[in-house]
Amino acid sequence: MAYPKITVNTGIANQVFAHDTIPIPSPNVATITGSGSSVATGNNDIIAVNKLANSTLTGNDLFTATIAPLPVQATQTGDKVYNTTNPGNALVSAVDSGTVLGLDGNPFLSQPVAYLIVRPFHLIDSSANFLTSSVSIGDIVYNTSTNRAARVLAVNNSIDLTLSVDIFGSNTTYNDNYTVYLDGATGSLSGSSAEGCLLYVSTSVAVEATTAYTDVQVITTAGNTVLFKNFPVGNYLPVQITHLMSTGTTDNSEIGVCLAIW
Repeated sequence: MAYPKITVNTGIANQVFAHDTIPIPSPNVATITGSGSSVATGNNDIIAVNKLANSTLTGNDLFTATIAPLPVQATQTGDKVYNTTNPGNALVSAVDSGTVLGLDGNPFLSQPVAYLIVRPFHLIDSSANFLTSSVSIGDIVYNTSTNRAARVLAVNNSIDLTLSVDIFGSNTTYNDNYTVYLDGATGSLSGSSAEGCLLYVSTSVAVEATTAYTDVQVITTAGNTVLFKNFPVGNYLPVQITHLMSTGTTDNSEIGVCLAIW
């Protein structure tokens, strides 16, 4: 079927990332932006089976230091160590001392090689202050480098947030750019005068002679889950929505470049 053209004249629009349960953030709430940080970096100087050892660490750089984001965490979902010289990684299974970590694998077979320690399911930003910025449980976090979203589950300290989805916990995503929407307490979706928004379906792929089509699944302001099959790119959905879902939406370049319009 043909979808009708919708004429829109508005001054409010935001980029939207797809997620089945995280709603589209309100354009009226305050935000903070930044880029992530690692737990620690350095070079190993001792070769030992299933160990990372750096005997040069002292003071606040020790694996056992208590200045956030340290100490290194050894839990079932604890910190992960990457060999950034010769690709390999392992989870931290034990903190043996301030200079030695036990690992569940053996990625450090030579020395000296560079290492990177990251914390899965966390956003760490050593230059931020999440406490004075009033970040709270339930706030929506966008990784604006990979177009993924998560909720804040805990504010651990001024530079460390626990997230519902692991969107910063690898050697390729730990330092990605982020936006935090500071509205966790209410989860408000209100725009300037409406509970939902229109969705402009866009694409990052150049469309020339032919029209591009994509499947788009959304949740409307009435709570209905609706799948628009073969919807033409470059048009607005004919309903007001609260969610752009990842399930049902074509997994391609459209997901990260759609726009919410209020």
